[in-house]
Amino acid sequence: MAEASNDETRKAGRGLLWVTSGKIFFIVTAYTVALALPRVFGSEEVYGLFSVAFGAAAMLNAVLISSTLQTVSKLVSEDEAHAPQVLRKALLLQLGIGASLGVVLVGAAPWLAAHVFRSAAYTPLIRVAAAVVLAYALYSALIGYLNGHQRFARQAQLDMTFSVLRTIGLVGGAAVGIGAIGAMSGFSLAAVAILFVALAIVGVGRSGGEGVSWKRLVAFLAPIWLYQAALQGILQIDLQVLHYVASGVAERSGVEDPGAVADGLSGIYRAAQTFAFVPYQLILSVTFVVFPFVSRATSLGDDEATRRYISNALRFSLLVLLAVASPISGAAAGVIRIAYPQGYLVGAGALEILVFGQVAFALFVIGATIVAGGGRPRIAATVAVIGLVVVMVATWSLITVFGVEGPSALVATAIGTSIGTSTALLIIGVMVYRAFGTFVPPLSGVRALVAGAAGFGVARVIPHESALSALGALIGGFVAYGVVLVVTRELGGTELGALRRVLRRGG
Repeated sequence: MAEASNDETRKAGRGLLWVTSGKIFFIVTAYTVALALPRVFGSEEVYGLFSVAFGAAAMLNAVLISSTLQTVSKLVSEDEAHAPQVLRKALLLQLGIGASLGVVLVGAAPWLAAHVFRSAAYTPLIRVAAAVVLAYALYSALIGYLNGHQRFARQAQLDMTFSVLRTIGLVGGAAVGIGAIGAMSGFSLAAVAILFVALAIVGVGRSGGEGVSWKRLVAFLAPIWLYQAALQGILQIDLQVLHYVASGVAERSGVEDPGAVADGLSGIYRAAQTFAFVPYQLILSVTFVVFPFVSRATSLGDDEATRRYISNALRFSLLVLLAVASPISGAAAGVIRIAYPQGYLVGAGALEILVFGQVAFALFVIGATIVAGGGRPRIAATVAVIGLVVVMVATWSLITVFGVEGPSALVATAIGTSIGTSTALLIIGVMVYRAFGTFVPPLSGVRALVAGAAGFGVARVIPHESALSALGALIGGFVAYGVVLVVTRELGGTELGALRRVLRRGG
C-alpha cells in the first residue's frame, strides 16, 4: 500500500514537473510577446486596441479549451478502455461548437464592434479571431485525451510547440506593419498549425463500441462551460469593463476622442496585467495534474488519498504564489520599468494591488478544480458566477467613482477585480473544506503570509529606479521570502526529500 502511494506521488510529481515546465515555457514566450508588441506597435492606443480584442478572444478560447480538456480528461481517466470513443465524440462535438461560434463571430463582428467595443476598428480583428476559436475548440479535446491518460510529457511538448508558433505569429504579424490586424492574423495561423500537429500525433479516436454516451458527455461539459465562462470572466473581464466604462466616462466629460482615451488606459492596464498574471500562470499547471488524480481518487472512494492530494496541492500553490507575488508588488514600478516604455509607469499602482488579487484567483481556481474533479462541477460554476458578478459590479462602480484621470481608473479596476477574486476564494474554501475536510493547512498559511510580508517589504525598500536595480529588488524580496520560510520551518528536509523522490525515475 505504501509502495503504491509512493509510486502515485512520484507519478503526480513528474507530471507536475512536465506540465509546469510547459507552463514556464509558455510564460517566457508570452512575455516575449508582451515586451515586444508595445514597441512594435509604437503607441499605447494601438497596443490597447489589440489587447482588448485579443483579451475578448482569449476569454472565449479559454472557455473552450479548459472545459473540454477537463471533461475529456475525466472521462478518459475513468474508463481508459473506451478512451478512443470518448475522443471521437468530443472532437465531433467541438467541431460543431467551434464552427458555430466562428460563423456567429464573422457575421456579428460589425455589431459587436459598434455596440460592445464602441469602435469599427474592431470588426476585422473579431473576424480573424473566428479561426482561432475553431482551432482551439478541437485542440482542447486532443490535449484532454493526453491529460486523461496522464501523458503529461507529450502534453507539455505540444504546448511548448504552440508557444513557439504563437510567439512567431504574433510578433511577426505585428512587424509586418499593418498594426493590430497583422498580429491577430499571425495568431490565427499559429492556432491552425498546432491543431494539425496535434491531430497528427494524437489522432481522431474511433467510433463504435460502448464508450461514453452523448448525454453524459454534454451533461458533464455544460456546467463546466458555465464555470469556465465565469472563470475567464473573473480573470479578464476587468479589461473589457475598463475599456467600456472609461469610454463612456470620457465621452460624458466632453473628451474629443473617448475611444483613444479608453484604448490608452487599456494598453497600460494590460501591461500591469501581464506581470500580475505571472503567479497564476506559473501555478496553473497544478490544476492540470490535480484534476485527474482527485477525479480518480474520488471515483475509487479513497478519501485519505483525496485529502492528501488537496492539502499538498494547496500548500505548494500558496507558497509558490506568494514567492512570486510579494516581490512583484513591492517593486511594482521597477517591474514595469524593466519591460515597458516610460508611459506605462502610470500602471504601477494597479500592478501592486492586482498581483495579490491574482493570488486569490489562482487559489480559487485550484479549489474549484478540486470541487469539479470530485464530481461537483455545478458548485464550482455557481461560485465562479458569483465571483464574476462581484468583479463586474465592483469594477464598474469604482471606475465611475474614481474617474479616468491619471492612474485612478487603473487602480479602481485592480481593486474591483481583487474584491471579486477574494470573494470567490473565500466561498470555494468553505465548499472544499465542507466536502473533503481540508484546505490550506492553517499553520502553513500563516507562515506563508509572514514570509510574503517580508518579501514585499524588502523589495519595496531596495531602490528600483532602473531595470538593473529592479531585478535586484525582486531577487532581494524572493530571498527574504525564502529565508523566513526556512526560519519558520515551513520548508526543510522533508520538502527536499519529497522533491528527490519525485525526480527519481525508478523504485
